[in-house]
Amino acid sequence: MFKRPKALQRGSHIRIVATAGRIDAARLAEGIRTIRERGFEVTVGEHIMDQWGYLAGHDEDRAQDLVAALLDETVDAVFLARGGWGSSRLLPHLDRVDFSDRAPKILIGYSDITALHLYFQRRYQWVTFHGPVVEMDWSRENGNEAFDILVGGTRILGDAPLEPLTRETPESLEAIPWTGGNLSLVAQSLGTPYAVDAREKILYLEEVSEPIYRIDRMMTHLWLSGQLAQARGVVFGEATRCEAPENMPEYTALRVVTDICQRAGVALWWGLPAGHGPRKVTLPLGVPLAIEDHRVVMMSPAVDVDG
Repeated sequence: MFKRPKALQRGSHIRIVATAGRIDAARLAEGIRTIRERGFEVTVGEHIMDQWGYLAGHDEDRAQDLVAALLDETVDAVFLARGGWGSSRLLPHLDRVDFSDRAPKILIGYSDITALHLYFQRRYQWVTFHGPVVEMDWSRENGNEAFDILVGGTRILGDAPLEPLTRETPESLEAIPWTGGNLSLVAQSLGTPYAVDAREKILYLEEVSEPIYRIDRMMTHLWLSGQLAQARGVVFGEATRCEAPENMPEYTALRVVTDICQRAGVALWWGLPAGHGPRKVTLPLGVPLAIEDHRVVMMSPAVDVDG
């Protein structure tokens, strides 16, 4: 059983940290403003505006901000400032801290933040949230939906039914835990101590700005590793700006992903808007989610509403 964090409520303390790319100060300020307007206390990590190359500061400092937020008993939730690249570099630093006697906290972000989702799922069985980052997405529908889930709401996820794409894909599937995130980060985790564990779970994947042959390569790696065959199914959300070559317009991400999942003999659904597109559904990872008539349904709150 995955451990659910405490639900947010008005006045909860949210700490914003940067574990990946360097921060845009104006966009961060706008995100903070919209979160505070919703009635939450907001603080930021000590090193959030640091810069080291394309990263938001040195690995040790970014890790320190994340660890400090998770250990601070006054902090109720950790929101990630942005993605990019760099969160995977922090995992050896996180290994130096034992969180096993700590209650989980809300941890939300997407893209490069997939590395943290996989880490805390595998190490501590925490429920985490694949959802908006603070530099964008909080002011309108995406933010409304995220906060609805983080305060204890349940809902149908997404705006339309998913598209079934392999012969193994049923109309409905009982509630089971989900894992995954960005395809690049999931694939690169294989062969490390932090590898994705898709056994008896739904493996969620999405990607952005990758050539189709690289999507093929990463999906093939997941297939050959055995992770696809061990999963109960794959939901591929979006392949944003992953265009087919001009001389091979039929060579699409959807076609390649379908081919690999068919070879692996695993159910595949397509079309949950929880990736790099403008619509960003908040997806609880570790929480049992059902598929009913090709729609993703939360059967129970993803947070502890009684804690």
